Amino acid sequence: MKTHIAGSRRNAYLTSALAVACFFLFPEPNIALVGTLLLQTLAFIMVAGKSPSDGIVLTGITVLLIGMIPADHPLVREPFFMVEKPWFVAIGIALIVAGLLLIVWKSGKRS
Repeated sequence: MKTHIAGSRRNAYLTSALAVACFFLFPEPNIALVGTLLLQTLAFIMVAGKSPSDGIVLTGITVLLIGMIPADHPLVREPFFMVEKPWFVAIGIALIVAGLLLIVWKSGKRS
């Protein structure tokens, strides 16, 4: 069971890394955003029910990416997004840190 979780975790984080690369490297902003969110969803599915702490980290990455959408992106031209954008970034970072702390805490409990 432990190796199954480790394999799922590795695959989920590789998929998440691919999502981040898609977000920053794909030239068409709408397709980049949709591709990123789909890949992040796939990463969630890979760890679903196996590791809530990994799910928290992946959620944080998604929220952080949403907060990093450029102001001129067609999906976020509303003034509301510009006001809330710093909160997306802060919450994304907080979720990533919280998830990583949970992973470290759980690995310390097992040893």
